[in-house]
Amino acid sequence: MMYFPIAVQAQVHPSRQNDVATDTLTASIIISVPIILVLTIIGYRKFKARIFHERIAHLEKMWRLKAPEKTP
Repeated sequence: MMYFPIAVQAQVHPSRQNDVATDTLTASIIISVPIILVLTIIGYRKFKARIFHERIAHLEKMWRLKAPEKTP
């Protein structure tokens, strides 16, 4: 039996280049999602504090307007 040398090419993984892009995308998502979450929580708390202070200011203004009416 005669054997012919068969040239076996090294397996080229064209998807490896895509894996680098996917890894970069995954890493950027992993980093950006917690940052966005923290900034959202901080912004919401500041918004709620501002609304709270506005409500207190409004109540104090109403109280000042009505206070002279009750005093004889």
